[in-house]
Amino acid sequence: MVLFVAASVKEIARLGTAYPWNKPSCCPRCGGRLWWHGFVVAWFSCFSHCVYLRRLFCSQCRAVHRLKPRGYWPRYRSSSAEIQQAITHRQSTKRWRPDLPRSRQRQWWRRLGRMIRLVFGMSAQLTHREGFTRLIARNIIPVTQAIHHDNRHIHDPPYRIVALPGGL
Repeated sequence: MVLFVAASVKEIARLGTAYPWNKPSCCPRCGGRLWWHGFVVAWFSCFSHCVYLRRLFCSQCRAVHRLKPRGYWPRYRSSSAEIQQAITHRQSTKRWRPDLPRSRQRQWWRRLGRMIRLVFGMSAQLTHREGFTRLIARNIIPVTQAIHHDNRHIHDPPYRIVALPGGL
């Protein structure tokens, strides 16, 4: 599970493993105590080298959590603002941004169009920019490839999902 924290990617890259991470008070799944569990390599588009992100382990539910700076979606190396700027630039100029890989921008563009059709229907008359904004408002990652409802949300729900007994 990815836990988003207020941290600067540039500071994390500059300090490396010496970055002073703030440990969450408890496990978001079960409320148990969290222990430091080493580091994991992550890649961000603003750096040509890897960055080390902190991992946490819950001894109660045995879950491993990764701390990631806010502003980045799970499984994405570019920030959400950078993705939105690329979509807006493409919409207004009909050209790709020269400072980002063209293949990555094409992938975002195609996935955004697919997600707009999936969520709003085939007959939706939305521009990519409008669709991006509306998907964000619905808490959906606009450029995701996931078609299943559970895998495309920006953040995990703040509550634990449990099954209720049949007698209630």
